[in-house]
Amino acid sequence: MNKKSFFFYFFISVTTIGWSQSSTENPIEDHDFTRQIWIDLQPYWTVSNNSKIISEFSYRTVKPESWHRVITRVSKEFIEDSIIFKGFKHKERIAGGIGLFLFLSEYEKNTFEIRPHQNYGISFNISPRFNLGQLLRLEERFLFSDNEKHDFFGLRFRYQVTGTIDLQGLFFQEKRGFYLPISVEAFFNIFKVSQFNDVIRVTPGIGYQIDPDFKLLASLAYHYTKAGIDSSKLVRTNDIVFRFRIIKGF
Repeated sequence: MNKKSFFFYFFISVTTIGWSQSSTENPIEDHDFTRQIWIDLQPYWTVSNNSKIISEFSYRTVKPESWHRVITRVSKEFIEDSIIFKGFKHKERIAGGIGLFLFLSEYEKNTFEIRPHQNYGISFNISPRFNLGQLLRLEERFLFSDNEKHDFFGLRFRYQVTGTIDLQGLFFQEKRGFYLPISVEAFFNIFKVSQFNDVIRVTPGIGYQIDPDFKLLASLAYHYTKAGIDSSKLVRTNDIVFRFRIIKGF
């Protein structure tokens, strides 16, 4: 079996397992620990020397099994050596896009969310093999549901700091090899919706760069989340998230 067939059958297996269960009430209680699996395909297209179109197709589920999410996102990013800050070597990124989130629940009404976002990021090299990046994101959340108790509009800021150790070329040929990212992301909700109001995410990972336009990344993260079924019930969870990403440029 070749690699493409393996990844295809692995994705189908995870999806089938997720849909095979059903329950009549929420198995996740306040202060529970959950185990989540996220699988992402992230293709991007280089438009010019300083811009690209980035997309994402994602499937997510949780243990104990109670919900599934299917996500697609697209954004356009512009990269410049200096937009706001001057006087030192760095990269700045400005992006805007939209995401569509389908939430399929075993115990409550399904929802559909439209999420526009705007990003500003800056990154620079502390040393030849260590890069430090910061990202500020504003998200508008529009949640559609038949549940009248849901809060339907949300607005939040996300602030992320990422450090990456590059090992490409150290034990392998040039531009090929492992890299080690770790990120910490904080969420500041101005207006909350009823689902997935994250507070903090801590995400260490290990990636392998096949070439500059083709990367694999696996991470094991901790998320602290506040999410209520309705405005009167708050469910706070400690989430352990395994995430696997395929990133490919064209």
